[in-house]
Amino acid sequence: MPEYGQVTQELRGKLEEIVGDKHVSESPEDLEKHAIDESLEPPHPPEVVVSPGSTEEVSAVMRLAYSERIPVTPQGSRTGLSGGSHPVFGGIALNLERMNSILEIDEENLMAVVEPGVLIVDLHAETEKLGLLYPPDPGQESGSLGGNISTNAGGVRGMKYGVTRDFVHGLEAVLPSGEVITMGGKIVKNSTAYSLLDLIIGSEGTLA
Repeated sequence: MPEYGQVTQELRGKLEEIVGDKHVSESPEDLEKHAIDESLEPPHPPEVVVSPGSTEEVSAVMRLAYSERIPVTPQGSRTGLSGGSHPVFGGIALNLERMNSILEIDEENLMAVVEPGVLIVDLHAETEKLGLLYPPDPGQESGSLGGNISTNAGGVRGMKYGVTRDFVHGLEAVLPSGEVITMGGKIVKNSTAYSLLDLIIGSEGTLA
């Protein structure tokens, strides 16, 4: 069993400095809410729920947690059926629901730029307004794009169109150390070296 640090009041104060005090919670209601997803796994409550609003805040939280050996479990809308968003070792539940903006829908290049907390149902609605289609439909439209990418979700359209990996051309990811990396972009083909993009997609939060 790995030895992890504990979330102390001092560390909580540092987290509040990063994301704001109203986005750090130890309330019983929030701990209970973020202890489960839609799987049949028993609850695993975190010690604290932290809700960043930007990549920079995610990076700062991860740097702090990394330096103090605090386990971090990224969470979206917690609709998974495999228990992947359970904070099994306690620590920080990194709630990404605030990062829910569709930043751009590029009609010319048929690409969208979104934050990880965007819900599938919202992306489907916005693309359909333009006569476009985002094919992956994992069957739980209240699921988030970040969660879909982390699990490489497929769904009923997978046989015809492919799974999430087939529609992700670029990612901005935060590593456990807090380092921010960018992979791919608005390009169809990139054959330079290893495909880190494909490595991250489906890694279920274990790599970034």
